[in-house]
Amino acid sequence: MKSWIEDLATRLDSGQPAVLVTVAAARGSTPRAPGAHMVVGPRDSAGSIGGGQLELRAIELARTMIADGATRPCVQRFPLGASVGQCCGGVMELAFEPIGADTGEWVRVALTHAGAHRPWGRVVAIGATPAPTRVFDAHLHALHADAGYDADSVRVLAERAATLLAGHADGALLANTRPGGDADWLLDASVPPELQVVLFGAGHVGCAVARVLARLPLRLTWVDSRDDAFPADPAAGFMSRIDCRSTDTPLAEVSDAPSDAVFLVMTHSHALDFDLVRAILDRGDARLCGMIGSNAKHENFARRLRARGCSEAAIARLHCPIGAPGINGKEPEVVAIAVAAELLQLRGTRFDARPAQRRTDGTHAPQTLEGPRP
Repeated sequence: MKSWIEDLATRLDSGQPAVLVTVAAARGSTPRAPGAHMVVGPRDSAGSIGGGQLELRAIELARTMIADGATRPCVQRFPLGASVGQCCGGVMELAFEPIGADTGEWVRVALTHAGAHRPWGRVVAIGATPAPTRVFDAHLHALHADAGYDADSVRVLAERAATLLAGHADGALLANTRPGGDADWLLDASVPPELQVVLFGAGHVGCAVARVLARLPLRLTWVDSRDDAFPADPAAGFMSRIDCRSTDTPLAEVSDAPSDAVFLVMTHSHALDFDLVRAILDRGDARLCGMIGSNAKHENFARRLRARGCSEAAIARLHCPIGAPGINGKEPEVVAIAVAAELLQLRGTRFDARPAQRRTDGTHAPQTLEGPRP
C-alpha cells in the first residue's frame, strides 16, 4: 500500500503518464476533506477522493487529460447533488495536475521529506499563472520570490502554508493572491501521522494487529526479541509501512520512543510483558499503555506493580484488556480490529495524566492472551 507520492515516483520512474487529483476545497457534506489524493493512470488508479459518481467523473476527466496530452493544472467544481447525483449535497473542488517528466524534481524532493517523516507541502500554480510547483518544509524553505513568484504572492502563500501545517493533519486550500481575482494557487500540505505506535510482540495476535495498523494513518514500530518473528514473505506488502526491530533489548525501545507515544504490549512472555509495562508507566508520558490479556492479568500486574513502588495513578493508566468496548471475540483478527478502534479514538488527543476508565466487564473486550509459540 503506497502513499500517493510514492505511487507518483514509481510511475515517473517507469515513464507512465498520470494525473494527480487533489481535493482542493470542500463545503457542506462531502465524502472526503481537502488534502485527499487520487493518482489516475491510463488504465488504473490509486487512492480515493470519495468514491461514487464523483470519483468516476474525476477518473474520466483525468484520463481525457492524459489522452489530450494536457500539461497545465486546473480546478473543477462539482456540486455533489446537482451535477453528480450524490446525496451528500455538498460542493467539492478538485485540482487535476498532469504528471510528466517535468514534474520529476518536485516529486523527488517531496519523496525525501515523506521518507523522513517530516511535514511538507506544495504550492501549485493554477490556471494562467506560470510558475513551477514548489515543495516547502515546516520552515517554509523554498518559498521565495523568483520567476512566477512575486514578493506579495510569496508573503500570502507563506502565511497560509504555515496555517495549513499548523493543523497537524493533511490539508489543502485554494489561495487567491490577487484581490478580486479567482484562486490562482493550490496549497497542499502533507503531515506525518500524529499517532506513533510501538507494538511489542510478533505472535499470532501481534501479526494480526500489525496488518491492520499498517493500513491506518499512524506510524508503527514493531518490536520482538526473536530473529524469525516477523513475516518473511515478500508478498506481505503491509511490512513496507512498518519499522521492524528485532532486538535482544526490547526495554531500550521503550526509552527510545518519542513522548506521547502509544505502547501496545502483547509478547510471548508474561515476564517480559511486566517489565515492559513497568518501564512504560515509569516514563509517565505515554499517550496509552495498552496490554492484551484478561482482567485477572490486570489485577496480577497491578499487585506486582504496587509491590515495586508504582503509584496508584500510574497503575490506573494501564489499559488491560486493550480494545474498544463492544467488539467481542478472541480471534486474532477481531482483537486487531478492537485495538485499532481504540487507537483511532486517540487521534487529536495528547497525553492525559488522568486514570484510564478501565473496563471491569470482561465481555466488553477481547480476553485473548498471547502465548508462547511452539
